Amino acid sequence: MKKTLIMLAIAGTSITSVCAQNSSDFNKTSDKYQVLTNRFKDNWFISVGGGASMLMGNQDVKGSFGDRISPTLNVGVGKWFTPGLGLRLQYSGLKAYGYTPDASNEYVRYQSESMYKQKISYGNLHGDVLFNLNSLFGGYNPDRVYEIIPYVGAGLTHTYSGDKTQAFAVNAGIINRFRLGNALDLNLELSAMGVENKFDKEVGGKKDFDGVVSATLGLTYKFKARGFKKPQAQRQLISEAELANIRSKMGSLASENAKLKQDLAAKPTTVIKEVEKESGVPQIAPRSVFFNIGSSTVSQQELVNLGFLADQMKEFPNLKFKLVGYADAATGTAEKNKALSLKRAQAVVDALATTYGIERSRMTVDAAGGIDKFAKDKVYLNRMVQIEVAK
Repeated sequence: MKKTLIMLAIAGTSITSVCAQNSSDFNKTSDKYQVLTNRFKDNWFISVGGGASMLMGNQDVKGSFGDRISPTLNVGVGKWFTPGLGLRLQYSGLKAYGYTPDASNEYVRYQSESMYKQKISYGNLHGDVLFNLNSLFGGYNPDRVYEIIPYVGAGLTHTYSGDKTQAFAVNAGIINRFRLGNALDLNLELSAMGVENKFDKEVGGKKDFDGVVSATLGLTYKFKARGFKKPQAQRQLISEAELANIRSKMGSLASENAKLKQDLAAKPTTVIKEVEKESGVPQIAPRSVFFNIGSSTVSQQELVNLGFLADQMKEFPNLKFKLVGYADAATGTAEKNKALSLKRAQAVVDALATTYGIERSRMTVDAAGGIDKFAKDKVYLNRMVQIEVAK
């Protein structure tokens, strides 16, 4: 039995060494081991498989190798609680072929030379703890093509032939999982079961275990919701020096704004003409609205900032505005960034129209996709919408 388990471990390790891992830029900004806790109804799966098995009892080595191979199947259901740890309840078994010198053994079907061949119909219901080594040591990656999953467990066997005996069993094995898609995996499972030797009614003077080794090929279907979510990377904090500079500029702008309001109240026609003469349009844009990584939701902070812009937009009802969305080129594909930047621009339009009553007909949107305009320590500035006066 020990030799069998060692052989299974070597087989699984060999496959790991020759199968390349699928590399992706999945959430480069996040800790690769960090995921959000999932709900109990998430990450459930069901699996089915079929293959061949071999009984390894006290006298079975005296039979021919080919005559000892029997069909087997397994059906299981389980759940992944983390990317690296899961539980499974599985029913496995079908037939087992063994040999005995005892003609009175209740499983004997016919004599083969000096031995008698046994045929045992059985099932094994067992619970297993699953360990995804790739996720445990390499971090969570939902696009990984191959993963190796050892497991250990225990259960109870029941024989459907003879006097229908129950026996305690321990289980161990290796699942070689190949990703076929978001919902479907292909599994090559190498397993071993150690069961009390009353299983084949061939004690042979020893109180040890009989063994059954199996190899099956099958499919696993993963129910929704599947996979794990990464926590959003937090926007980098602004330094005290930058914050002081911003506050200073805001104070200056507030003072200028107050003075302009006084001048407008006194001579509105003259002031408007002077501003238009200098720049052609009122200087109320460009403005920027920033977003969290992967998000197209306008935060409460940015919604407050849009309120100041909305007030100025209402002062100039004839002006039209162009909103251009951007994304961070360092994360995601060009296609995803294009779609995300468009969603961000539309989200700002919705906020201005819904919250502040700005007419949608005054605003047009465009999507620039991913950019890498800013340095690595300020990459979050690439995730924005730029608001400009339309020319």
